[in-house]
Amino acid sequence: MKALAPKEKLATRAGLAQFLRFGLVGVANTATSYIVIRLLAEPLGVPAASAIGYAAGVVQSFVLNRFWTFSTTRPRKDGRLGGEAVRFIAVNLACGGLFTLVNSLAEPHIGLFAAALAGVAMVTPLGFILNRFIVFR
Repeated sequence: MKALAPKEKLATRAGLAQFLRFGLVGVANTATSYIVIRLLAEPLGVPAASAIGYAAGVVQSFVLNRFWTFSTTRPRKDGRLGGEAVRFIAVNLACGGLFTLVNSLAEPHIGLFAAALAGVAMVTPLGFILNRFIVFR
């Protein structure tokens, strides 16, 4: 049987299920970040609480995506957790930059909420593809 190309793998039920898990992880990360920020904002101030909350969400995202969304029984290509972590951080920085750019350019024309939705709509599929084929390959 012929192996499926990466594009074809995404068009399967398993690919859709993986994308949905990726989305659920994103919702969980957002909730975790928000809870940490709310708990720490008063004692530490909003900037410190935001940084810690964001970091907590990123760590949770890495763990859940590595062991649930993109789990596999085969060994990783580089065999090291560190390589995945570095790629994960790079992908998140790139996606965060794209989100910021889209949000900044769209906000004056369509408002903050719609701009944020546009940013999420662009970054989520891109983040999924980059995580699937680069980070957790």
